[in-house]
Amino acid sequence: MRIPRFYVTDALTVGQAFPLPDSTFRHAVQVLRLNVGEPLILFNGEGGEYAAQIHNVSKRSASVLIEAFAEIDTESPLQLTLVQAIIKPDKMDFALQKAVELGVATFQPLVTQRSVARIGKEKVDKKMQHWEGIMVAACEQSGRTRMPQLNAPLELDDWLEQPFEGTRLILAPGDYPRINSLPLDLPTPVALLIGPEGGFSDAEVASCVQAGVTPVSLGPRILRAETASITALALLQHHYGDL
Repeated sequence: MRIPRFYVTDALTVGQAFPLPDSTFRHAVQVLRLNVGEPLILFNGEGGEYAAQIHNVSKRSASVLIEAFAEIDTESPLQLTLVQAIIKPDKMDFALQKAVELGVATFQPLVTQRSVARIGKEKVDKKMQHWEGIMVAACEQSGRTRMPQLNAPLELDDWLEQPFEGTRLILAPGDYPRINSLPLDLPTPVALLIGPEGGFSDAEVASCVQAGVTPVSLGPRILRAETASITALALLQHHYGDL
């Protein structure tokens, strides 16, 4: 049976009796029914992970005994940013979850001309908390030991104006190079732009090209935004990363 993993924000020390945060207690004890003596793994996003076991359980709390630290590094050698145009909430959640599983280092939500879903300024903080929860769960499931960076949503023009040392790619329909034809010495890190349900407009693609972003294609078929992000990330990780 796979040992359950949990993300915590606290500093951890071998030999420490660590009280589980409320959310972790609910998941570990009330959902998974872990009991005294059963193993679990903790990580705090700073690299490596800690082997622990349930030390004490009461009705509303539990503590664990941290037994060992393992310098496990499951991060991709490719520093990859997914710049994802905001799409419908369930599809956006799916794209973010799979991007984290595939090893992205940074997730940048993007507001574009054809974005169907919009986030009001008063709801940004709530949406960011929701996305952070998805990232935590994806890291716990996939064995990652570092938390990706989540940036606040930006307009496309604002993102293009930011300095970026590396390669910026945009998925666009047309006769553009495929990802597997890109040079092996591609400057890294890499930022990948994925459009919304209706794709980027011609003007947006032109603005990106003018700003030095390289258009790439996934072939003749039109993929959904969340499918395109998974496919392109997997190809980049296979070509430059650790898949």
